[in-house]
Amino acid sequence: MNKEPYITTGQFAKLCGTTKETLFHYDRTGILKPAYVGENGYRYYTAVQFYDFDLIQTMKYTGSSLEDIRKCFQNFDTGYFLEIFREKQCQIREKQKELEELSVFMEEMIQMTEEALDARYDVPRIEHGEKEYLLVTDFACAEGDSINASARLLGEHIRKCENHGIRNHASVGSIILKEMMEAEEEKESFLFTKIPESIYEEGFFKEEDLYEKPEGDFVVIMHKGPYGSVRDSLEKLMEFTRKEHLAIVGDCYVYDMLSYLAGAGEEDYVVKIKVPVK
Repeated sequence: MNKEPYITTGQFAKLCGTTKETLFHYDRTGILKPAYVGENGYRYYTAVQFYDFDLIQTMKYTGSSLEDIRKCFQNFDTGYFLEIFREKQCQIREKQKELEELSVFMEEMIQMTEEALDARYDVPRIEHGEKEYLLVTDFACAEGDSINASARLLGEHIRKCENHGIRNHASVGSIILKEMMEAEEEKESFLFTKIPESIYEEGFFKEEDLYEKPEGDFVVIMHKGPYGSVRDSLEKLMEFTRKEHLAIVGDCYVYDMLSYLAGAGEEDYVVKIKVPVK
C-alpha cells in the first residue's frame, strides 16, 4: 500500500484526543472502522476520518448511544440526522423538567426540615396564609386507625398524586374537619398534598379530589412527638384562640414537617398545625 495518506492508530488517536483502546472499540462496534488494515493486522486511518470521529463525539454529547450512532452512520442523511437531534432535544427537555421538579422537592425538604429543627414547639402564634389548592384522599375510612389501613391509604394518596403529575409529595398533610375539632376529636378526615399552580391550571381533577384552603389568618403551633399526641398541642392552640378572642372559621390543617422521609423516629416527628380564624 501507499502509506503516505494513512496514519497509524496511535497517530490518529493523538489527532482526535482519544485513546487507541477507544478506536479499537469503535472498530469492533462498526461505527468507525480504519481506512485500511494491513496484512499484519495493524489499523491505519486517514486524517479526514477525524470528521467522523468528531461527529461521533458530538452525538455522544447529546446522549446518543453507540447503537444510535451506528444506525446514523448506516442511514446517514441530513434528514435522519435532524430527526435524531430533535428526538434528543425532547428527551433533554423532559429531563430538565424532571430535574426542576427534583430541585423543588429537595428545596422543600430542606426548608421543612430546617424549620422543624429550629422551631419553638407548643407555642401558638398567628400567621397569614395564602390560598392553596389541595389534592385530597379520604382518610376517614382507616378502619380502627390500624397501621395497615393508614399505610394503605397513604400509598393510594401518593399514587393519586403521581397520576396527576405531582411527583413532589414531600409534604403530605391531613385535614381535621371543624366539627371534629369542636367535638374535641383529632380524627383526620383527609390526606392532602398541595397542587402546584402549573398542574392545577392544566390538570383535570374530580370534584371530590379537590380541596381549597382559603387565604387568611391562621393560628399556628408546631408539635413534636407521635401523631397520637397531636391532641395536646391542638388543645393549647384552641386555648390560645379563646384568649385572643378569635373565632375558628374553617378546618384544621396538619402539615408533616419532619417524618419518616427524613429518617425521624416517631418521638421526633414534627407537624405544623394551622387553623383559620377571624
